[in-house]
Amino acid sequence: MLRWRFEIFVSSVGRVDVQDTIDRYDDYAREAFSRAVMHLAVSPKEQWHEPQAKKLKNEHPLYEIRYKANRCATRAIGYFAEGKAVFVITNICTHKQNIYQPADAFKTAHTRRKQIQTDIASTISLKIDGEDFPPHEG
Repeated sequence: MLRWRFEIFVSSVGRVDVQDTIDRYDDYAREAFSRAVMHLAVSPKEQWHEPQAKKLKNEHPLYEIRYKANRCATRAIGYFAEGKAVFVITNICTHKQNIYQPADAFKTAHTRRKQIQTDIASTISLKIDGEDFPPHEG
């Protein structure tokens, strides 16, 4: 049974950078991302830890979903929406040792979260191959 639905950030002008990035993944990267999301979709928040996810220290309330894309350690940064069973992915970055690219990935995530909370921006369902992912039960 799914515990979490996944949504992505949509800018005030309708840009969907997160979805655009996922749509450009090759089969290997798309499968790695899909496996991580499916594992987390059925996991209680307390079980969101390595290797699939990690609560970011000193970046409350941000988490990262961890996977490999294009031979790089990749992170989908996001947060749990208040009062809903939804995890919102705000941006995607790469990670090597203690260096995130882009360098302002956490600042971007915090800014986008505030934009969603103040209705400057919005969210839509995460899609893989054009379908809501994970598929809604019903």
